[in-house]
Amino acid sequence: MSKKILVLDPDQDFRKLISPVFESRGHSVFQEEDCDTSLQLLKNEEIDLVLVGSPLTGISAEGWIEKARAIKESVPMVFIAGDKTELKEMKPRLDTYKLDLVSSKPLIPFIFGARVECVLEGDVNSEAQQQKLKNFEKMFMALVSKYARVLPEKLAELAKAIEAAKAEPGNLALLDEVKGLAHKMKGTGGSLGFRKVGEHMAFIEDSTMAMKEMAEEERVHIWHQIDRSLVNAQMDGEQEAREVIDVVHADDDAENKDQTADSEQAGSEKEQPAMARIMVVDKDEDFLKVVEELGRESAVEVVRAQTAPEALDKAAQYPLDAALINIVTEKSQEGFKLAMEIRSLPGNHNLPLAFISGADGMQDETEGTHAGASLYLNKPFKPDSLEKAVEHLVAIRQGGRPRILITDDDEFFANTIALVLRNEGMIVKTLNDPAQILDTMQEFPPDMLLLDVMMPGITGFDVCRKLRKVPRWRDLPIIFLTGQTGVEARVEAFRCGGDDYLPKPVVNEELLTRVKVRIDRAAMLRERSDKDTITGLLLRRAFSEQLSAILAESERIKCNFSICLLDVDHFKKVNDTHGHLAGDRVLAGLGQLLSKRFRVDDIRGRWGGEEFILAFRRETKERIHKAVDRVLEEFRGMEFESDSGVSFKCSFSGGLATYPDDGETIFDLIHTADQRLYIAKERGRNQIVLGEEVPAK
Repeated sequence: MSKKILVLDPDQDFRKLISPVFESRGHSVFQEEDCDTSLQLLKNEEIDLVLVGSPLTGISAEGWIEKARAIKESVPMVFIAGDKTELKEMKPRLDTYKLDLVSSKPLIPFIFGARVECVLEGDVNSEAQQQKLKNFEKMFMALVSKYARVLPEKLAELAKAIEAAKAEPGNLALLDEVKGLAHKMKGTGGSLGFRKVGEHMAFIEDSTMAMKEMAEEERVHIWHQIDRSLVNAQMDGEQEAREVIDVVHADDDAENKDQTADSEQAGSEKEQPAMARIMVVDKDEDFLKVVEELGRESAVEVVRAQTAPEALDKAAQYPLDAALINIVTEKSQEGFKLAMEIRSLPGNHNLPLAFISGADGMQDETEGTHAGASLYLNKPFKPDSLEKAVEHLVAIRQGGRPRILITDDDEFFANTIALVLRNEGMIVKTLNDPAQILDTMQEFPPDMLLLDVMMPGITGFDVCRKLRKVPRWRDLPIIFLTGQTGVEARVEAFRCGGDDYLPKPVVNEELLTRVKVRIDRAAMLRERSDKDTITGLLLRRAFSEQLSAILAESERIKCNFSICLLDVDHFKKVNDTHGHLAGDRVLAGLGQLLSKRFRVDDIRGRWGGEEFILAFRRETKERIHKAVDRVLEEFRGMEFESDSGVSFKCSFSGGLATYPDDGETIFDLIHTADQRLYIAKERGRNQIVLGEEVPAK
């Protein structure tokens, strides 16, 4: 909900820095430099939060806060000291003013904005929020520390490229190399808080672009300016590295000092927010400890459960990205039952599942498929097996947390943006080689693509055009991240099929706002256009698009897939006898049942009328037949109520076909499945047919 925020500070630059943080989150900001005017505003407006920056003009910060408290005693208030020394000197007295948050200049806007947002939401002191903020600050610190260490090397690389370009004035490729290196440092440096470095790099990038149109004698003066900018970038980079590292934990009490020290040592690129939260169900305490350790190494948060009731309780309590359930051979039915119960919980029908078993493997994979297992893992785990399994399960999840793919050849910049988005609960994958984008999107189908414009070998505009020719990605939201902010570049971003663009260096708050808006809008439109309102399953067009993607995948990796056409038996009689509303209840019931059974990576659709269609990746009809037969058994046991209140039951018939045995095109496969559905009806319905030919008439 939008809030009204009063920002009082005589420093115009500080107000300009901090106000966009709140405006990008949808809040209204009143910027004031005059103390009396701000007090009058506080009296006349319903202000939701006051932010006071020191030093003030004509009155001490404490004196102004006293007057403000006399006007609005309970309004949330944040105080920012002029520096850490002032904060340390004032802190013993500040406790008397009931301040909700205190900090000092300089600030990292995004981190500070997250803290203030907690104040607005009233949970600044909650343990969960405090831990979330600490984790984010620690990860941000790791990136800043690492970038500070490699910045001298990057500047030295740029200096070498500049000297090479000077030595060969007519070599435009060398100018492009200088421009490319400066472009990367502009985007990454600015996004990580190295503002001055970013400004120097922007000047070098713009200057090298301008030099292409200049005569050789005109370039001499520009080269001198570039040399000065490079020297200044080196000096400012050292200073900004110290400032940014010092800012991340502004509080100087003993606890925060320890956290800062820990953070400065945590410079590893492995320090990332969890890419996923999974639940692991197993009675073996030692095994759970091993999985937790593997999870920490793979940036996976592990939720433990040792019993079925505990698993159901935690599945209802925690938003999960996947679940791994141990299946004990002699009690396998209990594990399958638990899996189906977890998938039946609200919001979990699209939850990917994996089954864990002993070294001898699963005894009944048909039951596992029916219960929804997308993977089978054997004990003991190999070192990288958990990470690969989670990546696969997260990639196939439909719904749940939004998946974002960042394609940028600058690894630092991509990791910085990924950190910001992961901190907001999104699942993020980075790609530095745009040539691999189609294969990557096949394995990790994103809900949004963040795409750099300037990349080696191919531009982001060309990548976008290529994706828009693929039916599956025609409506994918694409936001360009670019240092090119001229009219021509902006027009080209939309002309090639992009939805939006953001200039580098990226303002994190603006990035989050635009990503969330685009994701929510795309999800709403996709839900309206792709899903059948009665059954909740894919409509024919959307199903056909996804089926085409499965066919392409199967052709590429040389594997099977199967489809099944289903038809509710005697559906006309259901409508005529029990009423059309009762018929809709039958269709809805079957749709819900199909949604909860099979694997998340299988697709389900309403083909038309009372016909349904299913597709099973990497499966033959022989394996799928038993699993579909189990669903038929469940459907036969479901009771429906007629419009007049009479109970009745239904069944369905089905036909199966497998690629490539029964056809190498979608048309041939559906035709074959339809023939077998006809056979099932000829044989009396209430059955699934595998492969007999249609009897001659």
